[in-house]
Amino acid sequence: MSQRRETQRSEGAAAPPAEGSTSSTKPHLDSVDVVRVLTVALVIAVHVVSQQPRGIGLVNGSALIVMHVSRQVFFMVTTFVLVYMYRDRPPRWSVFWRRRYLLVGVPYLVWSAVYFAADGHRLWPIGPALLGFAHDVATGNARYHLYFLLVTMQVYLVFPLLLGLLRVAGRRHGPLVAVSVAYELAAYAVLGHHASFGVLNGWVDNPGPYLPTYLGFVVIGAVAACHADRLLAWTRARARWIYLGTGLAVAAGVAVLLVQVLLVGQPAWAVSSVFQPVVVIESLAIAWTYLALGLAWQRRGTPRGRLVRVAAEASFGVYLAHPLLLQGLLLLSADTGLSAIAQRAPDALVTAVSVIVVVPLIYLACTVFAELVRRTPLSLPLTGRARRHAPEPIPCPSPEPERQHTSAEPVPVTATSGGATKRRGGRRRKRRRRHAQRAAARSRRRSAIHPQRVVARAGRGIDWCCQASM
Repeated sequence: MSQRRETQRSEGAAAPPAEGSTSSTKPHLDSVDVVRVLTVALVIAVHVVSQQPRGIGLVNGSALIVMHVSRQVFFMVTTFVLVYMYRDRPPRWSVFWRRRYLLVGVPYLVWSAVYFAADGHRLWPIGPALLGFAHDVATGNARYHLYFLLVTMQVYLVFPLLLGLLRVAGRRHGPLVAVSVAYELAAYAVLGHHASFGVLNGWVDNPGPYLPTYLGFVVIGAVAACHADRLLAWTRARARWIYLGTGLAVAAGVAVLLVQVLLVGQPAWAVSSVFQPVVVIESLAIAWTYLALGLAWQRRGTPRGRLVRVAAEASFGVYLAHPLLLQGLLLLSADTGLSAIAQRAPDALVTAVSVIVVVPLIYLACTVFAELVRRTPLSLPLTGRARRHAPEPIPCPSPEPERQHTSAEPVPVTATSGGATKRRGGRRRKRRRRHAQRAAARSRRRSAIHPQRVVARAGRGIDWCCQASM
């Protein structure tokens, strides 16, 4: 099982790249890459299945009551990665906030504008258009998935308080997790029944873009990061029990939906909504299963590791762009008559095709889009990641082996302040340039034709031929 020593990469929205304010390095968790990829696939599946031509019925509603765990898993992964990076050495908060809000806030504004235009809003007169756009930005309603970025920025804002809470709790993290689970069960019960709470009615009516809705999951992800080593070891040893518990949780979720639809008479679209108490249990179980699957993949030597890492790095861009592609596919299916065919087909068949065919197609197309954009100046506003530059050309090696520095210990990679980093980067570039020039000069000298060498080699050849003929 190989683990690369590098600064922890953070996922898309769940965790943009690390700040330069911390010099601590931690082993990259390949298993978390698997969690990101599976969670983004689950997000796409939710949006595809919920927009089937015949609406939400019993079949796709049963699938949605399970798939709706995606947002809760995302928030647990977000805080897990953040706390895993900074649990031992908190960053400079000014640098942390400046970088984080740049990597999430800029894509949020850009994609809000993209979806505002894609929805056909009139851009003239400019006054009402700006007011409508400002409302969408403030509420996260430019498109149904952008609330996540709004909540993520709230997580960044309170992250110092979260680290303080973990330090104050000390070793009493078990009760903290129990309180968090109880809080989420109560909150989802209130939100699912649309109870009236006076001044909190605004939150009850639209809980999606607000941190208190997911506060318990944020705390659970943070506590898991504090005990990452023990959690990973326990998960490896008891993966089968985790799979079994997840199966029971999923069965309970589907059973609750069937009872409420078939016996109580509630509509499937209401019962399969995300804010159901059973979704809290499903979210914890599926997140744990994803981690177990990631560890099992890691134990097998990370097959297709490059593909998984590419998909994980593109996860934020995929998350941002997939509703736009889905919108285009829905319009295309309406124009070509596929929607009419899907309306006459059985719900089970339409749901299966949506999950098996449409979801991978959208994921693949958006991954290609994100990878292409990463090589352009639009990388930051469209994918939330810095532009990926082409690698520098490697000079031709010398025909003779050169002495290379070897060390038993890897050279630690440390992060410094901005000015020192620039000076070191300038010195490194100068050294590389000098080495390349010296290597090119040596190559030219060796390739040059010297008459004395030619005569000497000819003489040696004649002597060898004479000896061979004797």
